[in-house]
Amino acid sequence: MNRILILICLAFWPYSQLFAQDSRVDSLLSMSVVLTDNELATTFYELSLSLQAEYPDSALYFANRAELMLQRNDPESLLPFLYKSKGQIYNNKLLVERSLLYFKKAYDEFIKLENYTEIGNCALIIGNLYYDMANFSEAYFFFMQSLNAYERENDQLGIARMENNLGNVSHEMGRFFEAEKHYQKAYTIYRENGLSTEEYGALSNIGMIYYERELYDSALIYYQEVMNQLDPDSLVSSTQRYILSGAYNNSALAYSELGERQLALDYFRKGLVLAIGADDQLTTGSVYVNLGSLFGEMKIQDSALFYLHRALRIAQQREFPLLELEVYEELARLHAKPGSYASAYNWMVRYDTLYKSLFYEEQSNKIMQLRSRYEQEISENEILQLQSESQVQRMLNKLFIIFIVVIVALAIIIAVNLRSKKLTNQMLAERNLQISNAIQKLSESENELQKLNKSKDRIFSVVAHDLRNPVAAVTGFSELLYDNFEEFPVDTQKEYLLQILQGTQRIQNLLENLLIWARSQMKAVKYEPETLKVKVLLAECVREMKANLDHKKVDCLLKIEPSCVVFADKAMMYTVFRNLIANAIKFSFPGCKIRITSETFENGCKIMVSDDGIGIQPEIQEKLFTANEVVSTPGTTGESGSGLGLVICKEFLERNQGKIAVESEPGNGATFIVTLPSSLPDPSISASP
Repeated sequence: MNRILILICLAFWPYSQLFAQDSRVDSLLSMSVVLTDNELATTFYELSLSLQAEYPDSALYFANRAELMLQRNDPESLLPFLYKSKGQIYNNKLLVERSLLYFKKAYDEFIKLENYTEIGNCALIIGNLYYDMANFSEAYFFFMQSLNAYERENDQLGIARMENNLGNVSHEMGRFFEAEKHYQKAYTIYRENGLSTEEYGALSNIGMIYYERELYDSALIYYQEVMNQLDPDSLVSSTQRYILSGAYNNSALAYSELGERQLALDYFRKGLVLAIGADDQLTTGSVYVNLGSLFGEMKIQDSALFYLHRALRIAQQREFPLLELEVYEELARLHAKPGSYASAYNWMVRYDTLYKSLFYEEQSNKIMQLRSRYEQEISENEILQLQSESQVQRMLNKLFIIFIVVIVALAIIIAVNLRSKKLTNQMLAERNLQISNAIQKLSESENELQKLNKSKDRIFSVVAHDLRNPVAAVTGFSELLYDNFEEFPVDTQKEYLLQILQGTQRIQNLLENLLIWARSQMKAVKYEPETLKVKVLLAECVREMKANLDHKKVDCLLKIEPSCVVFADKAMMYTVFRNLIANAIKFSFPGCKIRITSETFENGCKIMVSDDGIGIQPEIQEKLFTANEVVSTPGTTGESGSGLGLVICKEFLERNQGKIAVESEPGNGATFIVTLPSSLPDPSISASP
């Protein structure tokens, strides 16, 4: 039976006030002509707010201009509010990473200002963004920061909402006891402050935790409390109607689990009446699915079909694809029970077709988001480059003026006192030496830039070559499936789909390494070192690569000493070890083993990743870590790669004061050795930002 539980979320996004009226914008633009710098920065900020909702690109333009001015002079501490506004603009443009960057900047600035109301506000928004990304650990951290800020301000409503949010995150993470504690705290505050609607929502959420723990009698106590407090004939808001409908629906599910099917039917029908009265089509369809499933368990076939087909009609008319999937699955299960396998098969075919459609749509959306993010970063880099060129031009103008002043001064000195000629010549010689050094540095910079361009061209050439095979495989097998789908047996269809999936995964891995390398070259990867337990970090990497290990039937033996602790950036090290493990899998034969071991020495730790694969030729070993000569070698089962992974590993390790080396003999496997410091690096050594 489908368990469609209703979770009551009572935390709301704090939106900036919008002033999108054309007259307001025109007024602000006309004012900007005669204002001082500080007033102009404020005007640009207000223009950004006015255009934020309807014209995000224009809003971003004015926000960037205001930011440049406020970074030089910000007497009214407007900059953190501007960061917050830019975060909302990027969120409207669905650029989540950029949005997080500016909300975090605003959060840090408000901490400096000790503005706890805005600290709580920004932390709430950041937590919500991480929650939507299913990054529940980060969401929990920022919800806790928001809770601390609201507690300092004694904002009872804010505290209750954060406790409710923390309960939601703990529930998603499967920490039911912790979730119950948060919901109980929220319930107490709502009750003490007379917020009855929120109080009933918290009660429903507590009941849902007991339901998840299979304590159905306890769950029913909380649902019954909600139903006792809310009279269906005197509900004052749509929220109360939604909460009561959820209590009816969840109670029905609990009674169904207890075997009280008649009571379950009664409560489903009560919830259905409320949902229909509120024109809540999604909840109505969900209740229809539950009724159909319940009648199916009771072997009342006609009633089950009646409700499931009504749910299907709602799902198709209102375009609720997830609800439609639920209906197809229930219909297939319902027809299979009496032995109508042909009908069950037809419903499962519809289920499978819709599921694939949703999957491809989701993948397409992700690709579009990545493309949009990539184009946005290119645009911003171009803007930064233009700003840099403008600053250089202004500097040259100043140098030219200084040079003219020096020449005039020298002429006056020569005219007044010829005896200063020797001193003047010495000064000119020093100037010439400085100019010569500057020219030499420019020449060196030009040579370095040419090397980087050659490296970039080489890398893109390798990536384009390695992308060709998986793209061709995906295209070829997709065309074969499309043209001959009905003729192929199921085993052949599965095999072709597996080839398409593997090709897609190879494309994704190539693009991910290329994106990491590009961001590294643009210094967009932050260096944030901390003390890391290598065993914990490697265990996470191995868990992430488990599907790859199982697919190739390769075992991974992890033997890391507990004392192996290093001081490095966690995200960078995660990328390094993930690439090394992926390479070991790629060049291992099915049935082989990968060993990850460690050695601890006085000032650091060595981590060895070894495999029993094909090994590496000596002439290739010399080129493994060089961007100018990227090497791409197919794996033992034909896997392709860009060769970027080891280049990225070397760059990230160097930024963390670490090293990487390889030991290998052709045919006898390979061992990659990573060396990292265990404490703070020498202050005289400056790491890249």
